[in-house]
Amino acid sequence: MKRGIIISVFLLFTLAAAVSCGSARNTLSDPLTDTQLEGYASDHFYREGIKKYNEGRLDEAMDLMSRSLDYDTASAATCYSMAQYYMSLQDRALIEKYNSKAQELLERAVREEPDNYWYRRLLTLSFMRGGRTADAIEQYEEITRRFPARTDVLLTLAGLYDDAGDYEKELRALERYGRLEDVADELKFQRFVCYLQMGELDSAYYEAERPAEIIELLMNTTRDMIEKAESAIDKINCRSLLDVVMNFCDVVSAHEPELVEAYTQKSLGYFWLGENDKSLDVLAKGLKHVRTDRDRALIYNLRGDYYHTLGDRQKMYADYDSTLIYDPDNINVLNNYAYYLSVEGRDLDKARKMSARTLQEEPLNATYLDTYAWILFKMKNYREALVYLEKALRYLDTDNPEIYEHYGDVLYMCGEKEKALENWHRAVQFNSTSPTLEQKIRQQKYLE
Repeated sequence: MKRGIIISVFLLFTLAAAVSCGSARNTLSDPLTDTQLEGYASDHFYREGIKKYNEGRLDEAMDLMSRSLDYDTASAATCYSMAQYYMSLQDRALIEKYNSKAQELLERAVREEPDNYWYRRLLTLSFMRGGRTADAIEQYEEITRRFPARTDVLLTLAGLYDDAGDYEKELRALERYGRLEDVADELKFQRFVCYLQMGELDSAYYEAERPAEIIELLMNTTRDMIEKAESAIDKINCRSLLDVVMNFCDVVSAHEPELVEAYTQKSLGYFWLGENDKSLDVLAKGLKHVRTDRDRALIYNLRGDYYHTLGDRQKMYADYDSTLIYDPDNINVLNNYAYYLSVEGRDLDKARKMSARTLQEEPLNATYLDTYAWILFKMKNYREALVYLEKALRYLDTDNPEIYEHYGDVLYMCGEKEKALENWHRAVQFNSTSPTLEQKIRQQKYLE
């Protein structure tokens, strides 16, 4: 039976030495060169290292890989495999310790095989991990040049340019991707953000397919950032962003003067800044340009809410009346209007009718039930008010200290003092801001 002969690397060394000393050879026509022997040794240790790596014996694998590199320092495959090992470490301290080593190995692999996509891709990732954004960008640009079919790289490149604040180059990367993949329309929002950050607001407008929705998104995002800002730098950045968004509102209203969101959202921006007069001026301008009853109602509603915050009840009621002229079924305004009347104890019949309309639309809404109950309370219909408040509590989906305080007030007027105190205490537990609640508990009686 014919058998293959397996010759180890070390036996090859011995054989080569023996052959070099002999004069006659039957199996080898020429002696193996040192370079060939080193190549055989490097391949052997590399294959053994891969085997150990696949078995999960990582330390042994790295020892073998290192020996492979000792024999062939230009082995791109070995450099790549060792770099993969260093970059797959789980311990953060070890990752930081060996990241530069991984980069060195990958740079060597790329020098040896510059047209290997995977070597370059891993090198780029190592640069990104090490915070070397400029080097990562350079490598990704080279990848897009050498491997034009790898279009997904362009999106990553665009993201890196965004992180670096180079929005013009980000736009070019997005345009290349959109052209190659025929998805230019799907990248409109990304291009919009680029133009916005570049301050080219007219160009941004032409990329905005639904400017009304985008304005609201930007303003809500900015508001969240303002609320979360802690450092002085964060606050300055938020203010700068708010200025950009408000300027974009002007651009939108210049192109589409009838678009109500351009006025309401800019007005909100001024209101957050405490510039109330400018906020009201923007809404007055909006009333001159909007065309639909819905949009007029939106502006009057918002302005009425402003006047409520500013404490001007007369103008608040006037704007709520105007809102209901253009949108008579606006249940949110009907509820607020009715409740504010009840708090003042005025026009209670009018308030009850408005509140009843909200319950026709949403009979299980706890807030609307509470409003109706409070109007009945003000009309001294305590037993009927109690029925509606108990119903409100059944459908309450979040703890509401105001409703529990109202419930206590009604219970007290119905002669159930202990239950009243229990619910007043509950309102305190839910962080009530009522100015009279503590006095009610101390004096154990209802106070206006």
